[in-house]
Amino acid sequence: MLKRMRSFLVAAMLMVIATVSAQVTTSSMSGKVTAQDEPIIGATVVAIHEPSGTRYGTVTNISGQFNLQGMRTGGPYKVEVSYVGYQTAIYKGVNLSLGEVYTLNVVLKESSELLDEVIVTAQKTVEKMGTVTNVSERQLTTLPTINRSITDFTKLSPYAGGSNSFAGRDGRYNTITVDGAALNNNFGLSTNNLPGGDAQPISLDAIDEISVNVSPYSVTYSNFTGASINAVTKSGTNELKGTVYTYQKPKNFIGKSINDVDVPNVESYKSSLYGFTLGAPIIKNKLFFFVNGELENSTSPGILWTPSQEEVGSGDNQNHISRTWIKDLKTISDFVKDKYGYDPGSYDKFDDFESKNWKLMARLDWNINKSHKLSLRFNTVKSENDASISSTSSVITKANSNRYGVDAFAFGNSNYGFRNIVTSLSGELNSNFSSSVQNKLLVTYTHIRDSRTTKGDAFPMVDIYKDGKQYMTLGTELFTPFNDVENNVFSVTDNVTINKGNHLITAGATFERQYFMNSYLRAPYGYYRYASIKDFMTGEKPMLYGITYGYNGKDAPGAELTFGMLGAYAQDEYSITPNLKLTYGLRFDLPLYFDDLLGNAAIKEQSFNGTNVDVSEWPKSKLLISPRLGFNWDIKGDRSIVLTGGTGLFTGLLPFVWFTNQPTNAGQMQNMVEFETSELPANFAFNPNYKETLTQNPDMFPSTPGNEVPGAIAYVDPNFKMPQVWRSNVNAEFQLPYGFMLSVGAMYTRDIYNVVQKNMNEKAPSGTYNEQPGRVYWTKNNYYDNPKTKTVIQLTNGDEKGYQYSFNAVLTKKFDFGFTGSFGYTYTMAKDMTANPGSSAASVWQNNVAVNSLNDPGVSYSLFSTPHRLIANASYEVAYANMKTTVSLFYTGYQQGRFSYTYSNDMNGDGNYSDLMYVPASKEEMTFVDIKDKQNNVTYSAVDQQEDFWNYVNNDSYLNDHKGQYVERASSLEPWIHRFDMKIAQDFYAKIGSRKYGIQVSLDMLNIGNLLNSKWGAYRSCGLQSYDNVRLLKTASKVGEPLTYQMNASSREVFQKNSKWDYTASTGSAWQMQLGVKFTF
Repeated sequence: MLKRMRSFLVAAMLMVIATVSAQVTTSSMSGKVTAQDEPIIGATVVAIHEPSGTRYGTVTNISGQFNLQGMRTGGPYKVEVSYVGYQTAIYKGVNLSLGEVYTLNVVLKESSELLDEVIVTAQKTVEKMGTVTNVSERQLTTLPTINRSITDFTKLSPYAGGSNSFAGRDGRYNTITVDGAALNNNFGLSTNNLPGGDAQPISLDAIDEISVNVSPYSVTYSNFTGASINAVTKSGTNELKGTVYTYQKPKNFIGKSINDVDVPNVESYKSSLYGFTLGAPIIKNKLFFFVNGELENSTSPGILWTPSQEEVGSGDNQNHISRTWIKDLKTISDFVKDKYGYDPGSYDKFDDFESKNWKLMARLDWNINKSHKLSLRFNTVKSENDASISSTSSVITKANSNRYGVDAFAFGNSNYGFRNIVTSLSGELNSNFSSSVQNKLLVTYTHIRDSRTTKGDAFPMVDIYKDGKQYMTLGTELFTPFNDVENNVFSVTDNVTINKGNHLITAGATFERQYFMNSYLRAPYGYYRYASIKDFMTGEKPMLYGITYGYNGKDAPGAELTFGMLGAYAQDEYSITPNLKLTYGLRFDLPLYFDDLLGNAAIKEQSFNGTNVDVSEWPKSKLLISPRLGFNWDIKGDRSIVLTGGTGLFTGLLPFVWFTNQPTNAGQMQNMVEFETSELPANFAFNPNYKETLTQNPDMFPSTPGNEVPGAIAYVDPNFKMPQVWRSNVNAEFQLPYGFMLSVGAMYTRDIYNVVQKNMNEKAPSGTYNEQPGRVYWTKNNYYDNPKTKTVIQLTNGDEKGYQYSFNAVLTKKFDFGFTGSFGYTYTMAKDMTANPGSSAASVWQNNVAVNSLNDPGVSYSLFSTPHRLIANASYEVAYANMKTTVSLFYTGYQQGRFSYTYSNDMNGDGNYSDLMYVPASKEEMTFVDIKDKQNNVTYSAVDQQEDFWNYVNNDSYLNDHKGQYVERASSLEPWIHRFDMKIAQDFYAKIGSRKYGIQVSLDMLNIGNLLNSKWGAYRSCGLQSYDNVRLLKTASKVGEPLTYQMNASSREVFQKNSKWDYTASTGSAWQMQLGVKFTF
């Protein structure tokens, strides 16, 4: 009944009023026409987009105000303002920025016999109220880039940070649109904001302009709490124009060493791209088309790590040599080939990884008549690329080190591939019903399909340990079989604006429908973890066995979710004076869930720490209200000092994989189970046929749903609300002497509703350590409250609220002789409860770090905070004879990221490697024990360990300041990095007949400082680092016993080497170049 009511509500709203998009696709112009200090009523305003002849017209209202909506971005425009008895004012060279209002205040003079028109060179006067960065077509073509991605240019925003984050927020909370159509990684399996896998979903040569909005106070913006990134594509004009281009990066276009250490397999890196564009009129001034196509291929080394040629105690992080002995790899390879007929793949020489994609875009623009203009756009991309095995994940309990690294090595057929398809369509109709009423109708559809390809034959995944640590991996990658994700996004938009006196009123409603299908099973062929090579080869029971299988014999059951966001809004832009504009409005958003879920009575009957779970319901649809207020004040009336800002609430979305985790882990579609040795039958043995394992053990693996509690459960809190933040900012722009402009700003954001994930089945701790204040522990195998299952992860809103604040200053100058430059600094402080590091429910919870329970991590430093960031941009352009030379330089300097100090083992016994380190108050407070080799020889004495650890603490500023305390999550900072990127473009022109032809040769260079010194611009990493954690030591004692410690190294020499922040010999650190050749006509 509820589902039918929701459907009726949506249909009714669509019939009454179409919906309004939060994203921008066009520009606008507004202003006031006066004469002798009085408003002119009925003056004619006509703006002509000169390249296409497209005309936009209106007349001024009773207050002399005019407003033009739905205008093409860019230009140049010619604007004519006329009225009987007055000279016609003509403004030339007007260029419009995406999503911004160009202000044109006109003073008409009485006409005379000698002069009936006045031509004026337009000055750029743009009104903005929030924090926006616009990237023009010129910047897109002159700034250095090799990836040719939209995200290569969003870094120009002073609020940009690492991992696509803005203002200290998780990059997954951004939204990206192209021509108003959502082009997001909505499902959220990676941190990349864009869909399409390794490929860019749309060509850079098809993009006309990009805008990055962090705090837009128009209520038409929604679906983000990070940044709203919008791009518009190019259009055809009255002139036939086209390009044919190629970009090449041969194998010698990349640095070969970092700090005298060779970059592994650098000769494997190469890429080539071929493309074209074509735009022309079909009917001059009326109908235009634009098309773009690209084909790209690239290769890269598959695996950087190599096995050790001799039996060693530890690997070499700097030279990417694993401790895994090549002889052991050969032994296992021969064994599984002979016994099971399975080829695990290469272990001494890997093929290069390949990536290939093609893309096509087509756009049609139709000036139907003077009142209606239509644009249609189609875009598609298909890509395939290879990838390496998951690092530490298993079914539930993670491995204790990476599968490729200093400790471990994996066979080649344990790697996998991606296949991605993205198709996007948009149609936009802009209508001018009268001089005061304008309308924008936008319909969009995006289809995204992500799947995987396997290497080799089907085989269970096997991890083999040595000396208690990960050592070797073989078999089919855990998450690849039957892995398939589909996301369809449909939206209809209609934006109505009414110009009435000094008020520009906007009102409307919004609706977006997203469909998701997720087929995802963790280890569907089975997962085995063995304590040693011997145990695996002799058929001993594994340390751990896990599998996820579909009920009723289904190999690939798919979880489905249909989500809608319904909203309504109204706002008023009030021009209090020609120099002061105030925008105030109110937005309402209502999440809707259209799919019915199957319940599981077996789950509902259980109690998890007193909490009952019903997996048959989505969260309640709860209304979210977003009031906003913004202002733009030209203090002196001459744009010399402009103050902008505002305050308001913003409602966003989240990675929807966190929602589909519920039906996937509800025990109705599939069952995920994991067993330790003691839980396995005495006769349980390795079997390469997972179906036989299932049928031979029916008690362990029930085949029908609803009768058993699954091995892991995930669900969304019935009272969950979509993420929402309160954000405020103020910004001042100063026109300084000699043409300099200074912009200074501040922003503050606070969570209203944040997103956290908790394990509702975590048992109360067993006790408290005496040696560390307040540190609790769980005795082994005693950390689940209800033994019928393991993790019961609830997606909910956190009790504590994170916050972010930023300060920035940007100085820019444009010189008359072709030089443009800018320099900016941003300080950001961000704190949150969790980075939600992962996609599956269990991994998101497990990958966090805390002193005690991961259910209560507290508010601490955010991994998305880049405390200090410097950016600079310089460009010089000179034209001479039939040539033009353009040189652009981009600099960025920042701290690489944040990390936490954690133990390298599960010191508190909660089943996770997630324990923040305690810093002793004195050297003697911690008791170390000797580290010995297999022959019982001491390789690292307790005395040396204690001394080395204490020296490390004293030399680390954060640890030294926090003696006698626990470290905070993400409290430490990685080293600074400074990088310079450059692009040089040389254009040659020739005129043949009436047409102008050109050839451009360009060279994009990333990290050019590295060309001069192999250390410059190189990333640095610590040999004891695992993702966002640095692990100096581990506990040597059993859980619950008096604490003793050992360093995370086999000897003093190894610790001293691995504890340093050494330069990383990788392609990301090395300089890179790309050669481009483009023919234009």
